[in-house]
Amino acid sequence: MATTSPIIKQEAAIPFWRDVRVLGVIGQIIFTILVVIGLTWFIRNFLINAENQGLQTSFSFLNTTAAFDIAEGIEYEATDTFGRALWVGVINTIRVSFIGIILTTILAVVAGIARLSTNWLINKIATVYIEIVRNIPLLVQLFFIYFAVILKLPPVKDSVQPFGLPLFLNQRGFALPGLTATAGFPIWLAFIVLAIILVMTLWTIQSRQEERTGEPVNKIGSAVVAFIVIVAIGWFVTTAFTSNQAIMVATSRNIKDFDDFEKIYLLRVDTDALKDLGVELATLDTLKFPDNIAAYKDELTAKLGTGEVSAEESENIEAQLDILGDAQITICSVEDTVSEINAASQLRRLNIPVKVSNEKSMRKTGAAYAAGDCDLLAGTQAQLAAERAILEAPDTHELVDVSVPPLIVNTPAPAGFNIQGGTKLSPEFAALLIGLVLYTSAFSAEIVRAGILAVSKGQTEAARALGLNESQRLQLIVLPQALRVIIPPMTSQYLNLTKNSSLAVAIAFPDLVAVGSTVQNQSGFAVQVIIIFMAVYLTLSLSMSAFLNWYNKKVALVER
Repeated sequence: MATTSPIIKQEAAIPFWRDVRVLGVIGQIIFTILVVIGLTWFIRNFLINAENQGLQTSFSFLNTTAAFDIAEGIEYEATDTFGRALWVGVINTIRVSFIGIILTTILAVVAGIARLSTNWLINKIATVYIEIVRNIPLLVQLFFIYFAVILKLPPVKDSVQPFGLPLFLNQRGFALPGLTATAGFPIWLAFIVLAIILVMTLWTIQSRQEERTGEPVNKIGSAVVAFIVIVAIGWFVTTAFTSNQAIMVATSRNIKDFDDFEKIYLLRVDTDALKDLGVELATLDTLKFPDNIAAYKDELTAKLGTGEVSAEESENIEAQLDILGDAQITICSVEDTVSEINAASQLRRLNIPVKVSNEKSMRKTGAAYAAGDCDLLAGTQAQLAAERAILEAPDTHELVDVSVPPLIVNTPAPAGFNIQGGTKLSPEFAALLIGLVLYTSAFSAEIVRAGILAVSKGQTEAARALGLNESQRLQLIVLPQALRVIIPPMTSQYLNLTKNSSLAVAIAFPDLVAVGSTVQNQSGFAVQVIIIFMAVYLTLSLSMSAFLNWYNKKVALVER
């Protein structure tokens, strides 16, 4: 029986000029070529016109000496180059933008949730803040915060200290506690990395256990405990074995640790002079502890600040404050070192007034100690051993090893007519940061509110049906889902904050635009400076957008 094979028809190939995919690629190639031709023409035209007018088009001016000062930022001197000056401006811009984004996120979340609060007062406070701040131009707010608020604060000696916290507000800016890394910090950081790896491993093991047994496991609790235990072990191990700090004191004083300076400080309080000023014996008896002396000084200062005392009483109080202020422990150290910060912080923790006498080099600092200008010399063990060896009578001085943790809390404190220690924010930086955060948060809070409202009401009802309280409902159910709506528009707000930092030139904060304007005026290379502006802001914006887009994909719903 004969078999017949089916007739197979071969379809004719589609011509490339009718293939949509090919035409799309060709269109993109043509568009790219046109863009390149346009840019080439623009650049060539600029170079020809610049040459005709005698303008230089190179960036060699960046190696020229700047010859102007910059008020704040990373290390810089007037003898540095224009390039270094612009780099200072870039770092200042990044610094205020980075801190501003963090604070904006916190304030926006708080204000956004407050706008949805059922408490009438909280809701109205958030509403008034948002409606007022976002409808006033940022530049106007910056002028108001800088000229009408910060510059109207009291002088340094009358600094405002809110709620008795180690935070000092005055015309020179803000002084607040800061953290200083010591020699052991890198080792402690390794323990933190180890803790993170352990948490990730533990999370994976417990997740598989949940899948296998079908019973829930408290993964968050286990992760938190494991992380805290490893980090705490690292803290104590690093503190015990990596400290290289010491202090040098006179052997006759029998100093074994910082607590022993208390007796020296108390001996310096001239109780006889206070008695002559009419201080009661009962009060003098209480002045046998640094804490009581500090409380008494605060009491006198508060009484003087009321303005309700007579001229004679005011003079008496000021005399008492002068006597108490003269009693202090003097530290000799190299300027802005871990040794200085640690010694001052340890004594301030005991409520012992400190005067820091610092120099640029250990040689000058050691000479001041040898001349008897200070009670102790702070430094590394090696530095102090070398300084002790060159003293006229080394045996009359001893080194006391000091235990230093990986991070030191650097607390500020009044010292004469200034504030020593801590992290200082200049008036310009503080005004710019406050203005950017308040302004951007007003818009971001509405984004947070919209994101929360975008979550289905059924999710809230289901959370309440499971017995979750309001805090758990927001943290575990609502906010994770709201992030998918919040992140894209919040990215734009973060970019706006970064670009709005250029308004700092109005209040003389040395950001990129302010420093660049000075460079432009002194060098004459206006086009090159503008190109640097564009390149820096474009780089910051694209980097921020790339990171937030990546995070947005991580929290986005995965379609099956």
